[in-house]
Amino acid sequence: MAALNHVNDASKSSPQDANNARNRAPAETTSLLEYMRSKTQVDLDSLNLDLAKELGPFADCTSNQADSYFEFQEPSRQDLVKSSVRDAFDLLPELHGKLLPAHEDGSREDVTAEELAVEIAMTRISLTMIPLIQGRIFVMANPSVALSTPKTVACGRRIAAIARYYEPTFDLDRLCIKVASTWEGLQACKILGGKFGINTLATTLFTMEQAMLAGEVGCIFVSPFVHELRVHFDESYHDKDPIFDIVLQAQKFYRQHQYATKVKACSVVNVEEVLKLAGVDAFTIAPALLRDLAASHTAPEEVRTKSIFHAEAAENGNGKGSGPEKRPSVNKEVAWRDAYAKSDNGKGRVKTTQAIALFCEYQFLAEGVVRTVAAELDL
Repeated sequence: MAALNHVNDASKSSPQDANNARNRAPAETTSLLEYMRSKTQVDLDSLNLDLAKELGPFADCTSNQADSYFEFQEPSRQDLVKSSVRDAFDLLPELHGKLLPAHEDGSREDVTAEELAVEIAMTRISLTMIPLIQGRIFVMANPSVALSTPKTVACGRRIAAIARYYEPTFDLDRLCIKVASTWEGLQACKILGGKFGINTLATTLFTMEQAMLAGEVGCIFVSPFVHELRVHFDESYHDKDPIFDIVLQAQKFYRQHQYATKVKACSVVNVEEVLKLAGVDAFTIAPALLRDLAASHTAPEEVRTKSIFHAEAAENGNGKGSGPEKRPSVNKEVAWRDAYAKSDNGKGRVKTTQAIALFCEYQFLAEGVVRTVAAELDL
């Protein structure tokens, strides 16, 4: 009877009562990882197979020399690393013609067996991620050649050749070479994409001058660093000057001037900073933050306004706004170098230089692993 009375009472409720009930009902929640996927292409900033299976699906998989160095030491990767080192040392004469593409005059950029072994191993490890992602693998060119256009071009071509050598049916459109955003590196991107059809991403990017030049030379992605790279490797260091605005400004610039270049944000340190960039074209996120996002649940409307893209859309109506003016001198070396040096009172160039130096440290550490393995194999 009590149940019947409840039904009868409910049948007499007014539309206003129903609205009030809906308003009192708890909002539907979702994980912050799924929320980000509803706003942004979420990419895996790791070469960890288990993580890709656990928290996927991911669009792209990005990596760098630090990721590769740590992955080289994983027990599950030892056979791959050893065979890569053996190939680089034992088969160097045979592979020379296949993996070290010649210039038009027949000459080739020199590469050591250690450098080649690192490129082979890191590319092969990235290829193992392909079945677990929907998009591209991003392999970083040797940062120690960031100030040489010919050497960077040769490195990008080698990585593409390595991918095809070990996976003959691999679609090279699913490969993107990460190149440091120096003048020389970005000119290499122009050659890699325009002449050889190899996709590129401009990395270690901290200024709009770098972002604009990356669009001019045809990079398919840029990765603005919100924080200095150092914060991820030095626990005692705290970056007090994160640059969120460059992510928004670069995306607005590309859309305003109809560049195909997309923005792939990176280098944030907590969940709040991730949410602040919901709406960026793509976002490559580190393992610890991916787990934090997956473990946190909330109603989407409670976090939507945290994004700088939400605020931009509210202010401009269509979310595009008026991006930075296109500078006619952006592809003229002297003018570009001058503007880049002055950007943010010189801070951008310093941050780029420091980031490249840190990646070089891990490049050399990875080459050290190769030398140790080579000695064990008596090569």
